[in-house]
This record gives sequence, structure tokens and C-alpha cells, in this order.
Amino acid sequence: MLTIAQRGFTVVELLVGLTVLAVLIGLGAPAMSSYLQSSKMASVAASYYSGVQMARAEAIRRNVRTEFVLTNDAPSTPDIANALTPAVSGRTWVVRAASAGGGFASAVEVKAAGEGEGSAAAQAIVVTGSASAPAVFDGRIPFNSLGATVDGAPYQIDLSRPAGGACVHLGGTVRCRRIVVSPGGQISSCDPAAPSGDSRACS
Repeated sequence: MLTIAQRGFTVVELLVGLTVLAVLIGLGAPAMSSYLQSSKMASVAASYYSGVQMARAEAIRRNVRTEFVLTNDAPSTPDIANALTPAVSGRTWVVRAASAGGGFASAVEVKAAGEGEGSAAAQAIVVTGSASAPAVFDGRIPFNSLGATVDGAPYQIDLSRPAGGACVHLGGTVRCRRIVVSPGGQISSCDPAAPSGDSRACS
């Protein structure tokens, strides 16, 4: 009876295959790491973007001054709307609305940087806010009842993660994010490294 010989892989063929696979993984790993870091950055930026949007919307809805505030106080701080200390690089954000009797009503929303992300990449996000003249940023972005900034100044919040790599616009590989608020209250989330004319560019 004739039989067909079954041929498998030789040890040399397996070693060559494994070597090629290792080289491909080595070439793709840095790109994948940058992609994952950028993805986490975008996710956290979306949280800050929605927070600033909420502050503006509440100012219009309640017809009172409303603030988006960065702070390092714990989200569980009692009466955080009035007890918080604003911080330029605060890792917790709070939306609070002015009370008719003075001070602020209970916080509308409170959230920490990276909250819900469940990863060290998200937890290590660095937040830095700033403003242009005539304002000096102290951790607060105030909106009036028309949805514009109270002082007529533009604001921005930059998000980065130095431990995961430098931002692309600073010569690194991570796509960092910036939240921009115009004097009229228009809010956008952009990529500082995107070229002019790109829909993701910071104007």
C-alpha cells in the first residue's frame, strides 16, 4: 500500500519564522505604545472637554455665573463647591454655580483626572491651565449667563503625560491634547501638533 509522507517544519524553518516574528514585533511595539498613550490622552481630554461644556451650559440654563475649576482637593471633600482651593495644575475638576445667597450651590459635577480609566497611563496625566490677558489663570474658568467668559479672556487647558513620552509638538511621539475656550465661550478640543488647516489643529 502506498502512503503519502507527511512533512512538518524543520527546526531551522521554525527558528527563521520566530526570528522574523520577533523583528516585526520589535518594529511595531514603539508605534503601538505611542498609539495607546495617545488614545488614553484623548479619552481623558474628552472628560475635561465635557466638563467645560457643562459649566457653560449650566451658566446659560441657570442664568448665573458658573465656574469650571481645577483643584487638587479630593473629590469627596465635604461641600467641595465652596471648600475647594483652585489650582493651575489641579487633577480634579469641579463645575459649580453661584448661589443667590452668596458662595456657590452644591457642585454640579466633580471628577478626577483619569477617573474611570482604570490604568496607570490615564492616572498619570498632567494638567496645566492658562489664560491670556486680561486674565491671569488661577484654576478657574468663569462663565456668565450668556455663556461667555466673565472677563472676556481666552483660556486653555493642556493635557500631557511626561512619563509616557513627550508631546509631538515638543519633539516627542505622544499626541497630547488641549482644551481651548474663546472669550465668547466657544469650546474646542484640539491637537497642538496638528498642522494648520487640519480639523484637529488648535487655531
